[in-house]
Amino acid sequence: MAAKTTAIKIEAKPDFLKSLASASPMAAVSELIWNGFDANAQHVRVILEPNELNGLHAIRISDDGDGIDWNKINALFGGLGDSWKMKSHRYKGRTLHGKNGKGRFRAFALGENVEWRTTYQDGNSAKTYTIRGRASQLTGFHASAPTDSETSILGTEVVIENVESNFPSLTSEDAPLEITKQFAAYLTESPGLTLYFNGHKIDPTTVQNNKEDFHLGDVELQSGKRPPVSITIIEWSVPTNRVFELCDKGGVSLHEVPVGAAIKAPGYHFTVYVKSDHFRDLDKDGSLVLPDLNQDVADILAAVKTKVREHFRHRLLQHRSETIQRWKNENIYPYEDKAEVNATEQIERQVFDILAVNVEDHLPDFDEAPPKSKRLTFRLLSQAIRENPDSVLAIMDEVLNLKKGEQDDLATLLRKTTLSKIITSARVVADRLNFVEALSDLLFNKESKKRLLERDHLHKALEVESWIFKEDFNLAGSEKTLEDALAIHIGKLGKRADDPIYTDDPVVREGDKGGRIDLMLARSIQPTQDTREYLVVELKRASEKINSEFLAQIESYAIAVAKDHRFHQSRTKWTFMIVANDMDEYARLKARQKNRPDGLVFDSDELNITVWAKTWSEILCDARARLRFFSEQLDYQADSDSELAYLRRAHAKYIPYDLAEAVTGAGTEEAEE
Repeated sequence: MAAKTTAIKIEAKPDFLKSLASASPMAAVSELIWNGFDANAQHVRVILEPNELNGLHAIRISDDGDGIDWNKINALFGGLGDSWKMKSHRYKGRTLHGKNGKGRFRAFALGENVEWRTTYQDGNSAKTYTIRGRASQLTGFHASAPTDSETSILGTEVVIENVESNFPSLTSEDAPLEITKQFAAYLTESPGLTLYFNGHKIDPTTVQNNKEDFHLGDVELQSGKRPPVSITIIEWSVPTNRVFELCDKGGVSLHEVPVGAAIKAPGYHFTVYVKSDHFRDLDKDGSLVLPDLNQDVADILAAVKTKVREHFRHRLLQHRSETIQRWKNENIYPYEDKAEVNATEQIERQVFDILAVNVEDHLPDFDEAPPKSKRLTFRLLSQAIRENPDSVLAIMDEVLNLKKGEQDDLATLLRKTTLSKIITSARVVADRLNFVEALSDLLFNKESKKRLLERDHLHKALEVESWIFKEDFNLAGSEKTLEDALAIHIGKLGKRADDPIYTDDPVVREGDKGGRIDLMLARSIQPTQDTREYLVVELKRASEKINSEFLAQIESYAIAVAKDHRFHQSRTKWTFMIVANDMDEYARLKARQKNRPDGLVFDSDELNITVWAKTWSEILCDARARLRFFSEQLDYQADSDSELAYLRRAHAKYIPYDLAEAVTGAGTEEAEE
């Protein structure tokens, strides 16, 4: 005859119950652990039962608590939102974690079938029974009839089967640490309790570097209340997120708040357990859901942060003092022990001590280096501080504040290249960003249009910045054959302007040697043996628009140069480009043809020629687009100061300082207007 069962009806909507069953695997397991401790358990065990494929077959959470009394089953299991824990807060002298009767639903975040096998005391005998539930039928559980227990040991085992996945967050090596952090304060406050997670005893002391307790006394709140507050600061030996755990007096965590940038403690991984029964009161009325908006929480955390900052200032000084003494014992400290040290050297030593301690803390290989290498490193660092302290401080601050993953990335790069080359590459990007914005000012600023001389200023600068037209030609050079051909066919470009600026201009190449042509930038590269690629750029003055006449001239010129007998047509590729501030409607239509890239106005496969018409705004937009990814990764933004500094450093020979200063300054004013 089948055993009689009792239906336990849950009076709630399915969607609401489904939301209660949603939780991360770690949060769900933690809730079930708390249920065990709330039931007066001394020992709680979590067992991850594998299947034949090393996946998860079942999850078991067992405790030796008081079990679930059959006579109270409807109140304990059928109620929702009116938990007995909410009313009492304590059970047999122990602080309770649960409060809303939601914890049992978290189990269904782990698997479809959940069974509670419980033994409780009924008068003078122990009784046992099971409660079963399914994730697909959350509106009710089914409990078997109680029978006499074969053992007098009380407690409950929760068995979760048809597990949803392998839950890497539970099976990873970091899982015991996550459980440790959640229960550290509670287990510390209740040293007689034990918790095992899949064979690992959860002992907060095994991953602690340091633990200190502080009583802040009664903290005065703006609301007029004065709740007593104490804190426990645990420094972990493994990386962890820095958080404030808002706990009741017994160490039961009710809510977690990120520490953020409020506490400066480089090299420390810590959790601050803030303990006050006032948090229990706030949690009861829902005020801990958004702690940032609660003034009482803000007042308590303000007092806590002051104490935590003081604590870590002391810890940093203590750590520094111990480390420096060790260096002195190892004879690698670069300063002599003196009875008297002048003020300048005292400051220098303090800066060195701070940076050197961080070097050792952040560079794992430093500890393994031989004493001779350490001694040399410290001497170089002390010399750099003495001779160029500003640069050292900025560099060290950036390097030492790298996140763990970024440190690993840097270490990987340094195995393949040098820090010098990494810095140089970043500097190239920054220089290009500065030049793009400076060139924009030079070309379009009303002040520069009056003073900029294209031959003497712009043309000379572009000679060394030819990447802005075509990346491949950044480091290319010019050659005599090309210059001669350009000079011979220059007439194809039509009558030259009689402006002195445009008369007898030299071909642009290294050393300013070669024939005479009109404002022409020529570059050549040799991608493979016996082949050549040429880039030829004609710059039109600001007052001239690209029109049909100019397009016909540049195409005629390109064909004549490419057909010159000195070039092997099948092994020579030509790119001609005409650039001006603007173009007329005809040229714009010609440069916007269907099935062609924007700007391509002539294309000859036979002669390997392409002719492009571009405005300066298009050139600048293309350059910015190519640099956008790098600028975002560098988080670098060019401004007037950086543009001016770059022009002074790279182009002082061609662009006078007063012009550069006026242009970048005027550009800023014009933008503000």
